[in-house]
Amino acid sequence: MRRVVKRAGWCAGAVAAVVFLSLVGLLAWPKPLFAYSLRVGKIVVASDRPIPIAGAERVLHDCENLLARSPLQAEGRRYHLYVTNDDWHHRLFFRMNSKALGISYYYGFGGNAFLSGADFEAGRIVHWGYVAPPPRTLSYFCAHELTHIVTGEHIGVTALLRLPEWVREGIADYAAMENRQSFEQLRDALGERPVDSRMMQVYGSYPRYRLLVSYFLDKKGWSADRLLTTKMTADEAFAVVRSGI
Repeated sequence: MRRVVKRAGWCAGAVAAVVFLSLVGLLAWPKPLFAYSLRVGKIVVASDRPIPIAGAERVLHDCENLLARSPLQAEGRRYHLYVTNDDWHHRLFFRMNSKALGISYYYGFGGNAFLSGADFEAGRIVHWGYVAPPPRTLSYFCAHELTHIVTGEHIGVTALLRLPEWVREGIADYAAMENRQSFEQLRDALGERPVDSRMMQVYGSYPRYRLLVSYFLDKKGWSADRLLTTKMTADEAFAVVRSGI
């Protein structure tokens, strides 16, 4: 009986290992599941549905421009973006956060970004019937998710995992906003209100984290490299902002 139990346990473990490795393999190499692709500059977009060329080129050009003005230079040779319009694709690649509109994975030797669905002609991201309004356009989500990969290229996978969330998400939002407000404009607009869905729709996915990043980059004159080495928590960073140090 013990031998049977051990064998069953070994088989279950082997199956789990195969499933895990298969999932990791798909995250690192999802291309076979996406039949359509288009490249503009450094960005390659792939989709499970046909890609309208004119609309996609416009979105990717805008995304490239956002990355070009970012304080973190995109030095990679290619950046890969996948659009999961089909429900099963979304469930597969968004297992970490099924409600997210975009997600990215960086492995140390490269990375891939995924968007939950796309209307390239309208320049909007689509998620189960929800269409995100400006300023969170399709190019915004493209630049936001690819900035996570660019961040990994600059500091490595271990440092990326340890990076304070306000830095990781704040710098991605900072890079992705086409019409960025100044620190003062954003501070006055946000006030002391808690972040809610309405605030995110108007000011981006991480408005308070972007406020912090804007303060240290634009007001304090920090370089992006210095920002990526900080160990401050969000509470500590807000305390610095309030004190004006």
